[in-house]
Amino acid sequence: MEKDFDFNELEQILKKVREEQQQNREEYNAPAVEELEPPKTAEELKAQAEEVNEPAPQPEPISPPAPTKEEKAPVKKEKAPKKKREMPKLKLNTKVISANVKTRLVPKVKEFFKKELTRKALISVGCIIALVGLVFGGIKVVQFAQVAYLRPYIEKYGIDFPKGIREEFCDDYGKDQGVMGRIVIEDTATDALAGSNKKADAYAEKGSTVLKDQQVRAVALSSGELEKCYSTAEAYVNSSQLVTFRTLFDDEQYKVVAAYYANTNPDNDNGYVFPYNAYGNMTEKSFDSYIDRVNTRSLYITDNELNYDGTYLSISVPTETEPDSRFVILCKKVGDKEKFKKTTKTTPNERIRKTQAWYDEHNEKNPFWLASKWYPEIYTDEAKTKIKQLTAEDFE
Repeated sequence: MEKDFDFNELEQILKKVREEQQQNREEYNAPAVEELEPPKTAEELKAQAEEVNEPAPQPEPISPPAPTKEEKAPVKKEKAPKKKREMPKLKLNTKVISANVKTRLVPKVKEFFKKELTRKALISVGCIIALVGLVFGGIKVVQFAQVAYLRPYIEKYGIDFPKGIREEFCDDYGKDQGVMGRIVIEDTATDALAGSNKKADAYAEKGSTVLKDQQVRAVALSSGELEKCYSTAEAYVNSSQLVTFRTLFDDEQYKVVAAYYANTNPDNDNGYVFPYNAYGNMTEKSFDSYIDRVNTRSLYITDNELNYDGTYLSISVPTETEPDSRFVILCKKVGDKEKFKKTTKTTPNERIRKTQAWYDEHNEKNPFWLASKWYPEIYTDEAKTKIKQLTAEDFE
């Protein structure tokens, strides 16, 4: 067995240690150290361990007091007012914007279109282009077809033909560019080509044309029984009162509204010849004067309204009833705005204007001796802004 531990020896060691510690504290002024307890015996250590292993008594839990109504109610937190954010003031710099557009926006747009123009988009564009091509191509084909009939005549006569001319007049127009069409009068069995050749059955008076719109046009016939059908009121009522002017472009119908004798020799009427073959687009004042002078010469008065908006055609033939004169009928266009209606009643004109030579021959005073030598005043442009006063030279 091992020898019991010698407590006397231990006490001596501890005493020596305390003395050394006390000496050290005095030297370094160190705080005093608590004295170590003497070592416990084996029985004391065992008894202490048994006491430590016993569970300590647990205190009873204390429940907290119940909250009051005021404590239960939720506390509303006041929200702090939001501060309004002030938008910064922007200053536009056009130079900067322009530079950004060129350097940033334009390249982006180009890049966008390069990406977006996909195969479908290209096909769609191609279809649109093809459709437009077909439309314009179709128009060209139609236009070509409309003038294709003119090619033989252009080659034959070497001239340009008016757009829309009817083929039946192509040869006639190729020979005479003054051709206006055909005058058809059933009452006199007249069907005459009206051109510029005065030796033909009918010819267009100087200044008259169908190549542009004219308020008044004039055609002269070399012969015919026109006077027989329209020189008296009774003959007028019994006639058809209808004239067809088959122009280069379409057919126009006219109604006879007045008939009179016109002097052709200025020596017979104080150096004046009434312009029965008037032409062009007259000013309204000039047109009223024209109608007044026609009415004073008319053999009878009809109920036809001769207004400024109408279109008129005068047709004349030589006569033996009065020397140096022509028999003239004035016709008004009907169809689009005014339907044809035959006149059944007329009133004889009891004060027909004659030439000065006639009054001298019959020893009568000329009641119109103060009348002016009237000539038409016409517009020379389509806009009707320029005016020309015609003279006797314009009708020679």
